[in-house]
Amino acid sequence: MNDKSGHEHHVTAPEDRVPLKKKILYGSGSFADMTWQWGLFALAFPVFNVIFGFSPILIGWVLGITRIWDAITDPLMGSISDNSRTRFGRRRPYIALGAVLAGTFYAVLWLVPEGLSDRGFFIYFLVTSLLFYTSFTIFSVPFYALGYEMSPDYHERTKMMGVRIFANSFNGVIFFPWMFWLIQRSFWESPVVGVRVVGIGTGALMMILAVVPVVTIKERIKTFVQKQDRTPVVQSIKYTLSCKPFVYLMVAFLVAILLNTLVAASFVYPIAYILCDGDFQEASLWLGMAEATHHITTLIFITPVAILSRKIGKRRACMFYTCFIAIGSLLVFVCFNPDMPWLVTIPRVFLGIGWTGFWILIPAMIADVVDYDESSTGTRREGMFGAVHFWVIKLGFAVGFMASGYVLAGTGFDIALDEQLEGTVEDIILFLTIIPAVGAAVAIFFISRYSLTEEQSYSMREELEKRRGVS
Repeated sequence: MNDKSGHEHHVTAPEDRVPLKKKILYGSGSFADMTWQWGLFALAFPVFNVIFGFSPILIGWVLGITRIWDAITDPLMGSISDNSRTRFGRRRPYIALGAVLAGTFYAVLWLVPEGLSDRGFFIYFLVTSLLFYTSFTIFSVPFYALGYEMSPDYHERTKMMGVRIFANSFNGVIFFPWMFWLIQRSFWESPVVGVRVVGIGTGALMMILAVVPVVTIKERIKTFVQKQDRTPVVQSIKYTLSCKPFVYLMVAFLVAILLNTLVAASFVYPIAYILCDGDFQEASLWLGMAEATHHITTLIFITPVAILSRKIGKRRACMFYTCFIAIGSLLVFVCFNPDMPWLVTIPRVFLGIGWTGFWILIPAMIADVVDYDESSTGTRREGMFGAVHFWVIKLGFAVGFMASGYVLAGTGFDIALDEQLEGTVEDIILFLTIIPAVGAAVAIFFISRYSLTEEQSYSMREELEKRRGVS
């Protein structure tokens, strides 16, 4: 179906609005989510390859295996959360437990003993990563579902996803891009000491922030949900994957994330070797500047994303903003100039615009899909939709990271060399340019297949409320 422009007649009811205070408190958990979700991906190669000297192929395999493990834990956690009935709600008990465990194991990740063999490192990194990501699943799946449930309104859902992305990107400006830079500072006895102190401190701080929504936000316990039948996990997965609008969104997400992840971890190497003459301390500064630029752009464009979505619909707006991912990727080809190192921030402006729309609007559309699914199955299952969505994100990371080590090694890159072979860094730049642009183009095609409009969403909500007999 085609989206229609001009939806002024749909006004969010006062009772459907989420107060600013509650949005800020929910954002605290999103700040922690950002660090746990992206911190390991961003630091794994610079820390374990550059500082410890372990093989990028081993690092990629561990990151990939943990994502495959999520194929089991994410849907299981979604089903457990959906089927729970406690006086504290379906989500909060698990968010609290997951926050404590994730904070603990995140700290343990970075305590890798020095002098380990490649085999010893692989075992340590794999075991601690599996413990961390299992804990993160316990936190994140119910946390995403809680965000979907905070308002039943079409436009307020977009704002709630904007709140989550605002918190993520605020983190991306002031915190997580600077972790590698902080690790490299000379006031540590060595970079290894920096890794350990920053890792432990980050785990503890994020644990505190992740618990804030649990103790400050009272979950909306709906009577009709309390009374609905519990759905077995396999049946719930089957229903979820048979929902066509959802499947289109997930394929778009998978392709875009996978092809971006395939090369994203390599961005630091052209910065180091072309802009900084092999100096990774200086490179950590420019990497932080590039990442911060990306997230500053995100903070600026959260409101424009919501405005355009209201004017032309979520689907069209998402397609429009995804085009900027392709543009930003293509600009990477011309951004590495040692006479003008600041050019590395320019592509991140366009990428920031594109990923802002992508990360806000697709989850906002998923929240609408939950209504569509309930109208078909009679069951409310935010947890399972959130779990599958989260798993698809992780699957994209899994395949991308498992292959990324081979892609990097295939260019001839070797961290042990004082000077890389001719053409090696140029090949990395070419991959950074083309591969994510292709992913964005494929994602746009699948987003175009999504058919739910604002009119349908309001109509479904009205029909569902009549069917339930409650709001």
